[in-house]
Amino acid sequence: MTFGDGFRGHLRAATTGIPACFEVASTSGSGTTFNGVLSGETTAACHGEIYNARDLCNQLGLTAGTPLPQLLAAGWQRWSADLLLRLDGVFALAIRQGDELLLFRDASGLRNLYFHTGRCGEITFSTDLASLAVSPNSAPRLGRRSLHEYLRFLEIAPPHTLFEDITAVEAGQVVRWSTHGVEAGMLAAPRARGRVTSSFTAAVDALDAHLQRSVRTRLEGATRPAAFLSGGIDSALLCAIAAQHRKGLTAVTVGFDSAAYDESPVAQRIASHLGITHQILRFDRQDHLAAFERLGRAADQPLADPASMATVLAFDHCRAHFDAVLDGTGADESLGMMPPRHVRLAVQYASVLPARLRSVMARSLRAVPALAGYAPIVDFEHPADTLARWHGFTRQQIEQLCGEPVSLAHSQFHKTFDRYPRHAHLERYSALLNAMTSDRLNQALLVTDAPVRFPFWDTETDGFIRQLRTDYRYLPGQPKRILRALLARYVPTAIWDLPKHGFNFPLSEFLSGDNFLLLRRHLAPERWRARGLLSVEQVQRYGRDFMAGDQRLAFRVWALVVLGAWLEHHDGLLGRSA
Repeated sequence: MTFGDGFRGHLRAATTGIPACFEVASTSGSGTTFNGVLSGETTAACHGEIYNARDLCNQLGLTAGTPLPQLLAAGWQRWSADLLLRLDGVFALAIRQGDELLLFRDASGLRNLYFHTGRCGEITFSTDLASLAVSPNSAPRLGRRSLHEYLRFLEIAPPHTLFEDITAVEAGQVVRWSTHGVEAGMLAAPRARGRVTSSFTAAVDALDAHLQRSVRTRLEGATRPAAFLSGGIDSALLCAIAAQHRKGLTAVTVGFDSAAYDESPVAQRIASHLGITHQILRFDRQDHLAAFERLGRAADQPLADPASMATVLAFDHCRAHFDAVLDGTGADESLGMMPPRHVRLAVQYASVLPARLRSVMARSLRAVPALAGYAPIVDFEHPADTLARWHGFTRQQIEQLCGEPVSLAHSQFHKTFDRYPRHAHLERYSALLNAMTSDRLNQALLVTDAPVRFPFWDTETDGFIRQLRTDYRYLPGQPKRILRALLARYVPTAIWDLPKHGFNFPLSEFLSGDNFLLLRRHLAPERWRARGLLSVEQVQRYGRDFMAGDQRLAFRVWALVVLGAWLEHHDGLLGRSA
């Protein structure tokens, strides 16, 4: 394994009478700082892990253990942009050659990278958003459109950030900066080795080989290995494969007291069949409150994924007890997913109906208890709403909160949605999974620095899965078909083929606890009045209605609570609104 610190840097191109200048340093305060007049050498910085560094050193004729910046610089000089296709890992990097700069995040998007371009021929970049916000080379303003995006989707997807003048590099994207300006484009996907099309059985065999290699690579050198086991197919498969390679593997499951959220019983059955140690982590309210406060202080920007707190707590535990932990994230993105039937009906058919007619139909359906469950097919402002992860504020509600016209057409979610025809359900939903990266994991890694690794994001494994025939990846009634077939080789189907709850969190109960403590603190009118970001009256109304028993508002109230908690620690970063 090769690790790289977070980094920040600044590059000014040469102008008349002013020489070019480059500076880059670790955000931890360690590492090398380069500055002064540039020469023609290549300089690189990387944040994350590169798993095939030893192989790259061999190919380049370098000594094993060559520091990562030197390895990347040598690789760039040999292969130029093809270097990016050769790297296997979870990382963000910056490479400078002369007065040109390249910024890149791997396809997982699990390490953040941001940049700001100045007016005087310069660019400032960092893996830490706050360091850009306080940089003397930028004067960021809160972006009103980004605020709208957060209120609708409960997160802000790249390339946008909460700051108007700071851009996030997208996952798998190459950003090139020079005296000619900024150019951005997605990196071409690497060709999958061992392309298999002869039969489904052969494809399962090949996937098994890919995942065995990926798991082995990510556990290399670990003396205390573990794997998250949620009870779902992705994590169960990784546990099964890891157990074949490493004795002493521990499966880790986050449990909940409520059976509606708890996957630990099925996880226990899988672990027992595999003969591995199983730890079930149960966190109480005080644990979750402590994690909530940490996220408010340390997160790059507000994120209202309710599972974030449990993720931070689980990562904390793993950092203290293990030196490598496998996580099943990445399988959904590689395989793609088909949305539920009611969503397909809404997008393909109901979306062509006039909004007024849909509104009448929704009210009529809800008036009949036996038909009320069909109302979501026609009850939406925009068909993209039916595919959103959480029930954030509607566009009209955001207009009331912000006191201004609102359009979400700029958001990555809507742009991705609009690229596909109405009938392309699998393609559209799969693209949305890739566009809306799981910032919960980014922020948990940022806060805890836990040694979590993601075998499905292995470059070759991901490329292999994506090029498979659609019917190998999905059939009606058989989502994740090829993973199911492979898991059945390791664990009998009857043990794991049960309805999946997903990694969720009892949000309403959490918000209601301690006599609505979080609402009373973070929705306090004096705080919102001083900020001037949202209508104080509207914020108070949502809080009152939820406390009066309207549980449908849980996600919307949660979005306001999380935003309030984040602003409490970061008000000083925000200038005037844009």
